[in-house]
Amino acid sequence: MRSNSDESDYENESFINTDHDESIEEKRTDSSFFSDYSTNEKHKKKTNHFIYTTLSDETSDLNESDCNEDYYSSNEHNNTSINICINDSSDCDDKIRTRKKRKNEDTYHYNKKQKLHEDSGDEGSSQNINNISINDPSSNDEEDIRIEKNIYEDSYHYNKRQKIHKIKNKIENDISDKNNFNVNEELNKQESKNLNTDKVKRMMKKMGYKEGYGLGKNKQGRLEPVEASKQHGRRGLGHNIPGLEASSLKWDPAEEEIKCKEDMEWIKNSNKNLPTKEEMHFWLQIGPKKMTIDDETQFCHEDIVRNIINSKTVFDNLDDVEFRRARTRSNPYETIRGAFFLNRAAVKMANIDRACNFMFTDRKHLGKNELLYFADVCAGPGGFSEYVLWRTKWHAKGFGFTLKNENDFKLADFYAGSPETFHPYYGPKDNGDVFDSENQRTFRELIMKYTHNKGVHFMMSDGGFSVEGKENLQEILSKQLYLCQCLVALMIVREKGHFVTKLFDIFTPFSAGLIYLMYRCFDEICIFKPNSSRPANSERYLICKSKRPGTEIVMQYLNKINHLLLDSDENNDVIQLVSFDELEKEKQFLQYLRTSNEYLGKKQIIGLCKIAAFCEDNTLVETKQADMRKECLAYWKLPDESRTIPKHMKPKDKLNILVKDSTFLSNFATTLKVDNINNLLNSPYDWFCMPCSTKLQPDDERKNATFYMSMGRSNVYRYLKYGWVEVSDINIELPSNTLVYAEVVHEMKREFRHQQKVLALHIIDAFILGGEDVSQKYLRERHELTKKFCEALWKPEGSNYARVRAKELFPVNSDICEKLQIKERRMKNNCPALVYELPETSLHYDQNCDDKLYFIPNSIIFLRSTVNPWNRYVSKTHRTTYVFNYKTNENLFDKNRPRSAEANFIESFKNRVIWYWPSDKSLTMNIFAKFIKDKCNITLQNGLSY
Repeated sequence: MRSNSDESDYENESFINTDHDESIEEKRTDSSFFSDYSTNEKHKKKTNHFIYTTLSDETSDLNESDCNEDYYSSNEHNNTSINICINDSSDCDDKIRTRKKRKNEDTYHYNKKQKLHEDSGDEGSSQNINNISINDPSSNDEEDIRIEKNIYEDSYHYNKRQKIHKIKNKIENDISDKNNFNVNEELNKQESKNLNTDKVKRMMKKMGYKEGYGLGKNKQGRLEPVEASKQHGRRGLGHNIPGLEASSLKWDPAEEEIKCKEDMEWIKNSNKNLPTKEEMHFWLQIGPKKMTIDDETQFCHEDIVRNIINSKTVFDNLDDVEFRRARTRSNPYETIRGAFFLNRAAVKMANIDRACNFMFTDRKHLGKNELLYFADVCAGPGGFSEYVLWRTKWHAKGFGFTLKNENDFKLADFYAGSPETFHPYYGPKDNGDVFDSENQRTFRELIMKYTHNKGVHFMMSDGGFSVEGKENLQEILSKQLYLCQCLVALMIVREKGHFVTKLFDIFTPFSAGLIYLMYRCFDEICIFKPNSSRPANSERYLICKSKRPGTEIVMQYLNKINHLLLDSDENNDVIQLVSFDELEKEKQFLQYLRTSNEYLGKKQIIGLCKIAAFCEDNTLVETKQADMRKECLAYWKLPDESRTIPKHMKPKDKLNILVKDSTFLSNFATTLKVDNINNLLNSPYDWFCMPCSTKLQPDDERKNATFYMSMGRSNVYRYLKYGWVEVSDINIELPSNTLVYAEVVHEMKREFRHQQKVLALHIIDAFILGGEDVSQKYLRERHELTKKFCEALWKPEGSNYARVRAKELFPVNSDICEKLQIKERRMKNNCPALVYELPETSLHYDQNCDDKLYFIPNSIIFLRSTVNPWNRYVSKTHRTTYVFNYKTNENLFDKNRPRSAEANFIESFKNRVIWYWPSDKSLTMNIFAKFIKDKCNITLQNGLSY
């Protein structure tokens, strides 16, 4: 066997390359070499070398030096033995004959060993040299002697070394066997492969195969190898989506910008005047309807337009499910979803509002107790409105306008906001079509009437419709929707009000001109794509800040355009609203529009390529989704909560959450009589009163004043002697977590046969309004908040819900009888009755005298606004009220009134007084009026010194 160490051993010998550089004959003539060492000695050396070769492998130079030392020492000893044998002539003859016999035997065994060694592959090495020595007759005698010496005269050290080398040789031989086996195995595989290849070639040749041609009779078979399967998900085998793989390769993660806070670029309107009617008429262009978008490059670089279209087209043949899954995995903001709101639109509005520094929902710019009015157009199911109502609670009043039925507002799903203060409207045709000019007009009238002819503080619109199969034409197909949303905004938004609307691509002259007109009607505009809007779509928002006065001329122009679009056909369509020459004059605006389009276009292309990459590789994931959800919700000031259905609770359990101590609910009012009026109303300025319909002995207990608690929408309960009972006799809506002291009243209008009655809920005082605890506020503050609360809950006539109204609160003073406005009206049975007329408000449809609302009072409830030891008086010098502490003699004007002087809800409720007038014949209105007047004069005189 030939070990791996053989070659390394021979490399140290002087004759390693003799087989290649010299012939065999040259070796035979080298007398100096063979004269020093006999043939047997060479055999001994070669044999020893074969044994020790495993030591030298590539491990230690020391082993090689040991072998050389042994070789030379043995050589010297053998030479000495041969000389002695030759000098002893008497013994040599016998020994020579014996040795010749041995020589023949040893030569046989030696040749056998050499034959084995030759078979191991060491060709032309020791075997050839030894054969030359043995066949040489001139050296046979010396060879006999040396063989004998080498066989029988081994030293002790040699035997010890021999044992060690045998062990190491065995180890190296095992390693060599393993390596040789691996090499042989590879060779066998290669040979098998070659045999199989040859076999296949022979088979192909029999079938008529020629290199460069396909199989078959006409050599029509395929030449290319069958590709590996690229099947993805639910795609069919072999289904190929053109351009998808190429698009995926264009995605570069380094190009994507992922951050929580977006950059906003506003452009200010530098024009002092609005465009004139004549100018706009000159700008208008009518022409054939255009149904291509790829050549619209006036407002965006043509490469970006082309890449956007091509990137969208790639997904035309992709399965919707696969596309949505890849989109969900690739969008870094996807896991935000709708947060705890109805849908994603709510989060978009939260994102936009925060980016604008809460420009829409911040109530700091409003007057005291002024409602925030807003409109939500083309926005079903109402995510925008739900966000606004969540942010502002019941302090905002919303007007909705959208298509009815399947696209309607889903108020029942407004879990976060208060849908009770939102009023959807669908126009006289009851369809909610925003293209209909009659619907637009009546919607404007409704809003102006109920916003005191001012309009809403801001309007939102999020209109869109399916363009499946025509995604590249979305802008052209949405042009009238763009226009009508902007038109309605100019109709209903008040001066200094704001507007936000959804757009898609802005490549056509029509879209660019519309944005230019809005730019001229507002102080500033911004084209903005929030993070909550998926980066791969063309969605963006136009934000208009601070509406300018005098925009009616532009509103009329857009109204005219809408009529033209309603009557348009293939040959007559509105191509542009503003001429390109006019836009070129506004270099600032034109540059802003182009920069915005190109920036958002590049962002969209990156998003589309990323989706393509995620479609091709299902293992790709966006690792920043969790971090972006956490950071964005915190930045937008939204709690990181899940959407949950409100928990249904029993009224008693709900009351325990709202009120810590509910024992005051069972307190009865003190009845005012002629014999206790002096004690109860001794300081009239401490009291406020209001007319009520509560009776001393009611026919129906439900009609008397009591507590009403709401769990949301029409889930309202009334407190009676035997506990909480659901309200069923009147259809009312109150925001969740509301607790008020109120009564049900029959409101009437007209007289005699034309008299009409409706039920209404009149709130006397409030403890909690829509989750806001007002019980610790001053009585007048609670009343003002209650009025605001009821105005937000307003429902127009014709709705299914009863009106919720706040009682009028009158201070008790010398002219109390005039303020109560007690008049006589004829009832349906033609009998006269004393009634109290409700004050006129802008929320009444008819302002005729006969249509004033009124009800029949059965009592007057008095609520005290101060608490002992404080009383209120009037200063004759300053003609204003002040409070006085009769224990400490401290007096302060009402505007500096300490909190300790004000009665909270529970104190006012416990100390309330009720006068059952006019059924109490002993205490008439005249007696009451005279008493109050006298007390007020005395109080005024006592306050002269202050």
